Amino acid sequence: MKNMQSYKITFWIVIGLLSVLISCSDEDFLEENRKDALTTENAFLTKSQFESLLGSMYRKVQNFYNAGDGDTDAWPLGLGTDAMFFPRDDSSIFNDWSKLNSFDGYSSRWYTWQYEIINYANTVIDAAQREGVEWSSDEERDEIIAEGRFFRAFAYRNLTNIFGGVPILDAPVIAPKVDFTRNSREECWQFAKDDLLFASNHLPITESRPGKVTRAAADHLLAEVSISLKDWEGAIAASTRVIDGSDGDYELMTGRFGSRANESGKNIYWDLFRMGNQNYDTGNKEAIWVAQMEYNVPGGTIQFGRPTIERMMWSAFWDFKKAGYNGQAQDSTGRGVAFVRPTTYTNYTVWKGAGSDLRNSEAAIKRKYFFADDVAPYSKGDLIPKSFLTTREDSLQFIYPNWSKFGTDKHLDGKPDGGYVRDYYVMRLPETYLLRAEAHLGNNRPDLAAVDINAIRSRAQAPLVDPADVDIDYILDERIRELFGEEFRMLTLGRLGKIYDRTKRFGYEPARNSIKEHNNLFPIPQTVIDRNVGAKMEQNPGY
Repeated sequence: MKNMQSYKITFWIVIGLLSVLISCSDEDFLEENRKDALTTENAFLTKSQFESLLGSMYRKVQNFYNAGDGDTDAWPLGLGTDAMFFPRDDSSIFNDWSKLNSFDGYSSRWYTWQYEIINYANTVIDAAQREGVEWSSDEERDEIIAEGRFFRAFAYRNLTNIFGGVPILDAPVIAPKVDFTRNSREECWQFAKDDLLFASNHLPITESRPGKVTRAAADHLLAEVSISLKDWEGAIAASTRVIDGSDGDYELMTGRFGSRANESGKNIYWDLFRMGNQNYDTGNKEAIWVAQMEYNVPGGTIQFGRPTIERMMWSAFWDFKKAGYNGQAQDSTGRGVAFVRPTTYTNYTVWKGAGSDLRNSEAAIKRKYFFADDVAPYSKGDLIPKSFLTTREDSLQFIYPNWSKFGTDKHLDGKPDGGYVRDYYVMRLPETYLLRAEAHLGNNRPDLAAVDINAIRSRAQAPLVDPADVDIDYILDERIRELFGEEFRMLTLGRLGKIYDRTKRFGYEPARNSIKEHNNLFPIPQTVIDRNVGAKMEQNPGY
């Protein structure tokens, strides 16, 4: 009886469920609307959700400057080229260019980072255009899309300048795909240009908070990509919008400013790199895009709780026991480890005829070092002469010019190891001037190129350049003088096809001897080629 009763109850439950199912339309029943988990359909319904994913892209940009120790972060800045080298081991990669291959970790990591940004950006762009998103206006939606398209263009520029053509992805990759093919270099630059044109029209003029990209950042990058496409007029127009005020109130800083402006013996160029002086909202009107770094704050840096640029770029003179130093780093000395040394070309050659150039002053580049104790026949406080530097380590690790933009004599809490925490210029107005100068040169107007270069040189109190002396080498030299350690030098030389040429002529001797013409392009990572089993992924020649 009990079993029969249970059977009847079960029967009527089943019938009831069937009747409910029959009463539902096929579309209503099959439509999944999960409330208990995030999906691609419900993860992006509000502006704040989009901003969280955009934050992941800004986080990736921090990677470019703070991914590891040693020379890890230096190669995009020009390690092994005309600009700088690793002074501790002549057999290291970028001193020995034969070690740049499809298995090296430097190029493969860069390649991976950029495609991570691209996939994030594609997700933002795609999701922002779906129905059901709570936008306050079309303008708010387009601003989010513009930010995504800016980062996608930025990543393609970072790839194309050194790898050549790569696969163009214009939508999120949500399923395994193994049949990618490479687009041409020009197609990639054009794809980036189209994104930047949209970003230029829809990004805000004023950043909502420090570090956010703006219309000026889009036009700055648009100018560079347009130069790569030999669209000289387009590059001139884009850079002019930044320079003439159309994109906001930007100008070269000419007067002392910021946290240490009252200190004597310093200058405006020194001020640009003091802690707390980088962001536009602090009064720095030449800051276009600044990567944010904070000390021991979650999300403030990627590694070690602080940036490592002082450690990487400064000499270890505090440990030069031969000159009386006791090996104890001080607040006033910093704690450089000499992982990266400027080349002779960077430290000396480009400064010939510099006159009173503020960028070559002792405040900007420390060239004078003094004995820390009596070392016969010298006394404490005497200038260390060049003749005292007799070993390789003396001049490659302990005593060489320290550029003040990479460190400080007043660290946070007085800590010489890790107490230099400043934000990083990704884009600064002098580079916009140099991009426009490059476009004018391409447009056969060296006279106008000289005007733009001289705007920078005038601020630096340097002798002005004559139009007859302006060529691409002069512009690249001016980039060293103004932007050393800021610009992605490897990408600049890569887009111009001059990694080989400039390294062969002006690089560190082991790099000069090992670099080959095929190094103008970096190798496609072997893992990318091997996993792409559905189509042939071509490798760059020479690898």
